[in-house]
Amino acid sequence: MHPDLTAALAPVLADLSATCAVRLEVSDNDRGALVGPAVMVWSADGTGTGISIDSEESPVEQLVSVTDQVQEAAIEALWLAGRPVTWPQCPRHPDTHPLEPVVASSRGIWRCPRDDTPVDDIGTLTRRPAT
Repeated sequence: MHPDLTAALAPVLADLSATCAVRLEVSDNDRGALVGPAVMVWSADGTGTGISIDSEESPVEQLVSVTDQVQEAAIEALWLAGRPVTWPQCPRHPDTHPLEPVVASSRGIWRCPRDDTPVDDIGTLTRRPAT
């Protein structure tokens, strides 16, 4: 796996592991189906999603982009499993919406999309009630 992609994936996979009811398996994209550094993430039902980075972006932009892509795959896997699709759940507004990944102050953070309040850095979410 490309080192920049590994670096961008590690924090969001830590958040996923700590706070999400579904697991995604990551595999190298060895089929050449995607352009640029890419991997596939697989949900338990066998659904696959391509995750890639733009080599022209900064590391923090890559982090936020990959986090957004993994979040979409996790939300789809939650929906397919019949679970609430609010991952990661906003602690300010439980059961209403997920947090959003954004760049703020040169860091990748999770933020409440309703009131723009920063919640945690990407990669530092702690166990909360699983969604």
